[in-house]
Amino acid sequence: MLPLLEGMVGDRQPVQEATPTASQTAQSPSSSPLVNQAQEYELVLKQEPDNQAALKGLVEVRVRQRDFQGAIAPLEQLIALNPNEGLYHLVLGQVYAAQKNSDRANAAFDRATQIDPKDYRPVLGKALLLKEQGKAEQAKPLFEQAAALAPSSSEKEQINKLANPQSATPLSATPPQEQK
Repeated sequence: MLPLLEGMVGDRQPVQEATPTASQTAQSPSSSPLVNQAQEYELVLKQEPDNQAALKGLVEVRVRQRDFQGAIAPLEQLIALNPNEGLYHLVLGQVYAAQKNSDRANAAFDRATQIDPKDYRPVLGKALLLKEQGKAEQAKPLFEQAAALAPSSSEKEQINKLANPQSATPLSATPPQEQK
């Protein structure tokens, strides 16, 4: 699930970074760039709590740091500001899945599916979660549904590889029906 999560966060447009203050510039050179970026976003959010660019940037940094717990609060704030933005629910589901919190992950994936029923990614997230739990038979129909919803053949192929890493053969012998 983690590569999918990092791909989702990394696929977004780059967030405009906050301008560092003099005290941030004077930090020790041993500080990691991600730590510095997180601190910059946190400073912006202290002054502008609803700054969506800073919230998105902080989420991206936290995911790259693998600080999934630290990504939850800014994600929830983004969701509160944009309740019908399925991507935020999807990323929240993936964060919960990375934490092995399947109930919350499934709830977030379900909300993302409610927002956009034609988006294959929340269905794929649920399938991957079931597969990681050793429930391959329960995951199979979800992988098939995700493949049917995927808009391109390359995405369908990737889903098939995730469902069955040993082969890249399609999950079902019948072609998926067109979406209405």
